[in-house]
Amino acid sequence: MAPGVRRIPVTEDGLTATLFLPAGNGPFPGLLDLWGGGGPLVEYRAALLASNGIASMALNYLTPKTTMETGKMVDNQYFEKAYKFLQQHPQICDSRIAMLGLSLGSAFTLKMAVYSQVMKLRCAVCIGGSHVQPVDGSVEQVLDYMNKNAEKTRFSENNEMIWRDLLLPIPTDPSFKVDVGRLQCPLMLVVSEDDQNWPTSESAKDMKEMMEQAGNSHLLTILSYPNAGHLIEPPYTPHVRISMFRTVGTLEKMMALWGGRTVEHSRAQEDAWKKILIFLRENLYSSTNPGAATLSHL
Repeated sequence: MAPGVRRIPVTEDGLTATLFLPAGNGPFPGLLDLWGGGGPLVEYRAALLASNGIASMALNYLTPKTTMETGKMVDNQYFEKAYKFLQQHPQICDSRIAMLGLSLGSAFTLKMAVYSQVMKLRCAVCIGGSHVQPVDGSVEQVLDYMNKNAEKTRFSENNEMIWRDLLLPIPTDPSFKVDVGRLQCPLMLVVSEDDQNWPTSESAKDMKEMMEQAGNSHLLTILSYPNAGHLIEPPYTPHVRISMFRTVGTLEKMMALWGGRTVEHSRAQEDAWKKILIFLRENLYSSTNPGAATLSHL
């Protein structure tokens, strides 16, 4: 957190979240930040974004208080409530709100960006994720869809779990992938070419083809990094090729293979963070939505 950034816990309307406001009075552009499948509230990226002038709210959607109390996972309205909270905040500009999703969080970012009648996003960023999911599915249904494909799990020669095949091959059935051809806001995809957790390269290729066929590919920016592994994080976050991991709702720990090589992955994190910030600033601060071509000068 930069000097002056304010950290504000959010519990209104059943939300479990933390809002980070930049120094000053605003109004600021806003962003809804979704982490991946690890479960708890993860705040560091939202704090960094606020330090760069964007009011950002880290949202717990897998283990929020309401889920822990009732045992029921949240539905898509939960994300809309979070968006409305940002939209109604007196220090946030209600027409300049973005969404950023990492890993599993990118699945819901894409879904809400395309289908929500409430969320009018200025732009979206998806890091290490996929559009493959039941279109009408809630959080629970999306997770169930992946669990049903558990037999596709592979193991490395060192018995490390590889999950990238769970969503492969990319389905042709449109009911099992977000129709990105309907997307109306700029989208940035951050792709790791050695991602062993999600089929990010294959998903990005399919999304590009879908958007080209629909005539909205001008909204798409793809950052693709050879030899980078899953979880492209902000700069100087350590590269972890293999780690212990526990899926949400289970007590079982396992060794997961994320992929990537340290030097290439680390350089990807530096490059991607710089370009994500440029993309967000150009789409959140400008009077128009310039689309994907805004990074061409880089």
